[in-house]
Amino acid sequence: MLDLYRHQTPSKELLLRDYQTEAVEALREGIRQGMKRQVLVAPTGAGKTVIASHLLREADRKDSYALFLVDRVSLVDQTSATLDDYGIEHGVIQSNHPRWEPRCNVQVCSIQTLAKRRLPRIPSLIVYDECHVRYKSSMEYMASLPDCVKVGLTATPFTRGMADDWDRAVNVRTTRSLINDGHLVEPKIYVAKSPDDSRYERNSFGEFSEKSAASAGIEIVGDVASEWHGKVHEHFGGPVKTIVFAATVEHGRELCSAFAGLDYNFQQISYLDKDDSERREKIEAFRQPDSAIHGLVSCGVLTRGFDVPEVQCGVSCRPYRKSLSSHLQEIGRVKRPFGQGKKAIWLDHSGNVERFAIDQFDVWDHGAGELSHASKHDSKPRERTTKTHEQVVCPECSGALRGNTCMSCGWERPARSGIVAVDGELREFSPGSAIMQPRPGLRAEVLNEPRAVWGAALAYTMARSRKGEQAARKWAYGVFRGIYPNDKMPFGWFDMPVPALVRPDAESLIEREIKRFRKRGAA
Repeated sequence: MLDLYRHQTPSKELLLRDYQTEAVEALREGIRQGMKRQVLVAPTGAGKTVIASHLLREADRKDSYALFLVDRVSLVDQTSATLDDYGIEHGVIQSNHPRWEPRCNVQVCSIQTLAKRRLPRIPSLIVYDECHVRYKSSMEYMASLPDCVKVGLTATPFTRGMADDWDRAVNVRTTRSLINDGHLVEPKIYVAKSPDDSRYERNSFGEFSEKSAASAGIEIVGDVASEWHGKVHEHFGGPVKTIVFAATVEHGRELCSAFAGLDYNFQQISYLDKDDSERREKIEAFRQPDSAIHGLVSCGVLTRGFDVPEVQCGVSCRPYRKSLSSHLQEIGRVKRPFGQGKKAIWLDHSGNVERFAIDQFDVWDHGAGELSHASKHDSKPRERTTKTHEQVVCPECSGALRGNTCMSCGWERPARSGIVAVDGELREFSPGSAIMQPRPGLRAEVLNEPRAVWGAALAYTMARSRKGEQAARKWAYGVFRGIYPNDKMPFGWFDMPVPALVRPDAESLIEREIKRFRKRGAA
């Protein structure tokens, strides 16, 4: 067995995509400015581990000691395998692990192990994977190394307090842009049968309790299995690799039994697993192209970081009331591309799509935003109502609506009216956009997209204000009102996240407006 963990000939060349190269340069520029605690924010599947591998390889070439820190033991071997693929010499710091090689410059270590063991050397670089999971021991350890460069990796920087832990966020690309460029797969999302929210109790954090979620979920496990059977045959002609997210271990066992009743082999992976080797063997068996395991049922294990691009179906059976990050992390498991023309589906038996779809698509389209604002995504409860159902569920196929269009069947919600009266004139209605009239004399196509203009104003002021976020937002609001002087800003826009990408024509418009204002002030 020891030979399985020894160095192998690299199977991949470590080549960065253009946006990954830009991210590395942004991190270096931050370090040159004295910022040694930076978070690299990128959607699941954007290649955060590839960027990290590049950083670790560069550290190794400089004979620097570097640590790749993962937030759970189950991800140690996956990370080690990735480094092997790129030919990066490394060791693993974990009790009784066959890859124990303390002399290597690069080491992979779990947070749990770091809390119990001392490292042989002081690292000059720490890459902290899934850094939105804040462990006190890890944060204290990194704080004790002021000269060490720390790079956090996350797709969901929504945890309260992250703005205090890190100097800034480096946003890579939005999910939407990566989907458009073919780097990610957009799954077809279906809203299936799920327990009513009245069945769920609340825990002390205001989330749905695991016990009540499991109790309610167990009653529909037969529907989960039969719905999966129908959808995978409809879309793929038969079973495909699947991940199911359960509320508890008991719930997971019931789900495995329901699938077994249809002659499908689903194996549970949970946080209660005591034998790392048994879990490792299940995961490796699942990865194989001809695997006898059709699906893994996860209870608190595979939500973050788990990387099997061949997975084409995800099933959500664990409801969340506040945690947009958990929903996004789970659905991210099916978005990684694999081969030409990969298709993916997501089956929602938890009600999470109805609760989070609007916020989900906003983050996909505009990015997570600044750390100081991003934590708000996980702090507000979302409720399922008749209104939210009508907003996000297609009446034709129960697919998820993005705006007015179904992602699954293409159905479009009919406009209530093709034209809207504004100040005595008729203007074409554009779904999803606010109808605003720019200041007379302004000419630019982007003026027909006020949200893009507001996003550009936010990005401009956030990057330049020295008085904090609220001052930057007020400054942006003043610029925006100068462009649309007679219209009110739509509800919720003022506090929206700063977009990761800004339209160039919108950015130019904001720059012209700022110069115009300054000239008026100097006159």
